[in-house]
Amino acid sequence: MRRALRWLNVAIALVTLASGLAVLGSDLRVAGYRELHRDALWFVVAYCAVQVLMAEEFARDGRLVPWLAVAKALAALLFFASFLATGLYWMAWTPGRYVYQLFGWGEETKVGLFALVFLGRGTFNTLNAFYFTRRWWGPLRVRRPLLGRAVTALPIGVAALCAWAFLGLVQEEAKTFSPDAQDVARLVLAGVDCERVRANDGTTTTDLRRRGERSYRVEITWGCELTRVLVRAEDGRIGTAAEPQRECCREGS
Repeated sequence: MRRALRWLNVAIALVTLASGLAVLGSDLRVAGYRELHRDALWFVVAYCAVQVLMAEEFARDGRLVPWLAVAKALAALLFFASFLATGLYWMAWTPGRYVYQLFGWGEETKVGLFALVFLGRGTFNTLNAFYFTRRWWGPLRVRRPLLGRAVTALPIGVAALCAWAFLGLVQEEAKTFSPDAQDVARLVLAGVDCERVRANDGTTTTDLRRRGERSYRVEITWGCELTRVLVRAEDGRIGTAAEPQRECCREGS
């Protein structure tokens, strides 16, 4: 079990490292890429170094394994704590952005991203830390059984909560998603121009659009980092589309 879990962590670190190296290569060789994504080279290099450390330590079962497992779990909790405020920006800005893109199956469904975030970062990282730190909490269950059970119930509860949130979001998406509203959202986003992005940056506008005999309420949240279109059909179901507009906000654009 331990061997399989270690090599799974190695594989995760290598995939994430590949994304980081792709970002680093683009920052150094592709004109305008670094400015477009606002990458800090020192952070990208540090991010890659951490993934190398992860891969090496889990591969040789080093002494840092339990600490790294806990660090991954804490990073996931921090991600969830700030998800509503910065989650989307982090997924676009992190050097691991291509991993998120791999699971981003388009605006039609977020199941892939939900699985990566809640089952991968949430449930897996929590149980991963729980397993690799059992030398820390194991003796507590022997010396103080009630306290030990309470302590070990916490990560299991967090893992179960993440799995519950994933299932709930998948069910909610099925109820609220509208293919027609999605098409309208794509069309609206495609019609966005740089002049309107600069003029409305940081604001939200709403209006009504018609497509055939149906009306749709369109809400556009304008931003250079991300412009998001939310379209609500007459039956209450929605469609969304979003895209960074950083090129519109460059000097001289």
